Amino acid sequence: MKLKQRLVLMAAMMALSLQATANEPVSDANSHYKNLIDRTGSPYYMQDFAKGGHQRFSPLFDLGAWHGHLLPSVDNMGGFTGPAIITEEYLNFIAPYLEKLSVYKDQGRKVKLAMNSYSLPGALVQELMGDGVSIRMELRFVSNRTSLVKTQITTNQPLTLRWEGRLVSNLTAQDGTVKDARSPFEVHPQLLPQWQVSNNAIALLFGKVRAYGQLLTSGSSQLQLHKTLSVSTTHDALSYVSQATIDTDTTFYTTYSYLLNSQEVASEQAIIKDILKQPEQYLASSAARWQGYINNALRPLASADNTHKKLAVKSVETLLGNWRGKAGAVGFDTVSPAVTGRWFSGNQTWPWDSYKQAFALATFNSALAKQNLNAVFEHQITAADKVRPWDVGFIPDLVAYNVSSERGGDGTNWNERNTKPSLAAWAVWQVYKYTNDKQWLAEIFPKLVGYRNWWLTNRDHNGNGVPEYGATVDKAHTTDDGKLRFEVQTAAGWAERSGLENYKNELRAHPQRQIKIPAQTAASWESGRDDAAVFGFIDSQQLAQYVKKGGKASDWHVGFASNFDKTGRLIGYSLLQESVDQASYMAADNRYLSKMARVLNYPRQASYFLKQATKLRTYINRCMFDKTTGYYYDIEIAPQPLANGCAGKPLVKRGKGPEGWSPLFNQVARVEQAQQVVDVMLDEQEFNTYVPLGSAALSNPAFGADIYWRGRVWLDQLYFGLVGMSHYGYCEKAQKLSEQLLSHADGLLASAPIRENYNPLTGEQQGAPNFSWSAAHLLLITQQQGRWCELH
Repeated sequence: MKLKQRLVLMAAMMALSLQATANEPVSDANSHYKNLIDRTGSPYYMQDFAKGGHQRFSPLFDLGAWHGHLLPSVDNMGGFTGPAIITEEYLNFIAPYLEKLSVYKDQGRKVKLAMNSYSLPGALVQELMGDGVSIRMELRFVSNRTSLVKTQITTNQPLTLRWEGRLVSNLTAQDGTVKDARSPFEVHPQLLPQWQVSNNAIALLFGKVRAYGQLLTSGSSQLQLHKTLSVSTTHDALSYVSQATIDTDTTFYTTYSYLLNSQEVASEQAIIKDILKQPEQYLASSAARWQGYINNALRPLASADNTHKKLAVKSVETLLGNWRGKAGAVGFDTVSPAVTGRWFSGNQTWPWDSYKQAFALATFNSALAKQNLNAVFEHQITAADKVRPWDVGFIPDLVAYNVSSERGGDGTNWNERNTKPSLAAWAVWQVYKYTNDKQWLAEIFPKLVGYRNWWLTNRDHNGNGVPEYGATVDKAHTTDDGKLRFEVQTAAGWAERSGLENYKNELRAHPQRQIKIPAQTAASWESGRDDAAVFGFIDSQQLAQYVKKGGKASDWHVGFASNFDKTGRLIGYSLLQESVDQASYMAADNRYLSKMARVLNYPRQASYFLKQATKLRTYINRCMFDKTTGYYYDIEIAPQPLANGCAGKPLVKRGKGPEGWSPLFNQVARVEQAQQVVDVMLDEQEFNTYVPLGSAALSNPAFGADIYWRGRVWLDQLYFGLVGMSHYGYCEKAQKLSEQLLSHADGLLASAPIRENYNPLTGEQQGAPNFSWSAAHLLLITQQQGRWCELH
């Protein structure tokens, strides 16, 4: 975007946010939402990981910026600690402190100060007092690359102000204990910054580093500080000192900007100048913007208690902390899963996450919700694609700052091995309801149709209109001569094999031998439920127990089929399994497409999609429900369709999972079937655990309370279950389970970050901190508290 356009847009945002909350007091309006997330920390290491390998501190990020700040511990009072910088796809801390202020008077006597610091939604505040001096610092983000600190000093005599900053000394730590004591600048010498200093600015210029999985810089990225107060500065390679004197009460402003490349360096300078020209307007706009978010998010909670309101605001803070402004290969603002997640940072964008995030974002920041969905569809495959033209309509599983080597980049996170389930239209319809933006709907509608058609072209092996999960043609799945890859465990280790027939023969000859098939992993990723039991994943000890109890090892084997187009070209692989969740999502997808077609005045398409939804609903209820256990399951595709028209029988043998309540969430279950499913969900020997509705039933042979998708409670699946129950009138039971979640999941109602998942038996926090889709569903759950039946 050109500079003039950016400035005009920022001015418009300021005006709109101020207008939106004209009747709301901005100052201290959110003082009762202090410290909802613990943002305290002094990062002495570039990477300081907690359990699970994720960053243990939770900096404040906002407005799509690529840097974040922390509140200091007492030993570093006088400034906001860090900053954290997002080096394209990975979060790293560059300094324990970069602007630590000390004050001196009476010929150099250091003033002893006491600190009070706290976070607010969208702000960090630090108050220092002692010996006739008071200092108040407030930090807010005011552009998508710049944060602004206001410093107010009240004094009864002249003061010398001294700022100190130093860069991190060690590479990695685990929970604050050093693991790799080497200097980051020894390991990555090109990162060692060049310093540029003047009487009111400091810039750190970083060299080019391409350390995949750790640190990526362009060679022209910069961290800049600009002040409205003139200072004198000296520095060495890793630290600096600045000094100034004041005679009376003084207020000044400092900007922090992390800029990813030379283009951003050039474009941000005029914006920084404008910020420092009218800083109070920018600060007021930030406060008003946040007041608008909170007003919108809490509108359904008008009569709720403060506990639920605080959790809702905490969820908003989490979602907006993961907001990244457009950069690199992602041409729209987006929301990543978790800025502090080891592999989830930068602007990494997954469809599965984005659909849910956008659904919740629509309730308080619909503009960002649209941007997030636009980022998902930006790289949808077209017929002109040079890498996979046979995948027209396909949406990659993961897009990021750097494209893959196949697309001419050096990205290692970009993933086209699979896509994600058909929830896009569900999210788009929600955003449309909140925005009434028919033009945007008209633009995205054909993309949704193209995505639906891809499923039926590339993932429907038996051609019955019920697509399967699977895998794309990719070097991870397919040999150079077009054969399916797999590995078998032998006495000498893992041995590479290829070919579908060889895979089938291996299963027959050695039913209990471990086999790794990358396409199976991709198919589970495609479901969004990685390594779930229904896709054949079970631990070796669990499998031995299963066999000991009379089961067969072959019950956990998965079949694959190659899919070809009309010319005989290989276009992908399907599990020989029809998944009840994808079938249910697709039934709802058709229903939402029909609604959109009516809005856009496409009557024939509206009628067609509604008929397809009805056909899928009929098939799901006839073929995927097991009367004996009263639950829905995937279907194992038989060599020939059954007499009743079903592709095969339900996969009861692999146990119950949350896929079984997807027909309720998507409103395709019949009333009598829904009742039986709800009974299973409420059974304390199945899903009604301490934290309810986990990713596998207690009775599932592959259940493990701390196994990724075979026990842990994921809040998206829990939310789908609650909504599904409410669709069929079980509103009080949904309310009870939601209260069980909120009271039993550790840290939710305290200051711990919202986590990726929770232990179903103990409520223990698990997975990545500051997780977006968990926050999205917690916001939706709090908005529905006491109102579950109002979904209808």
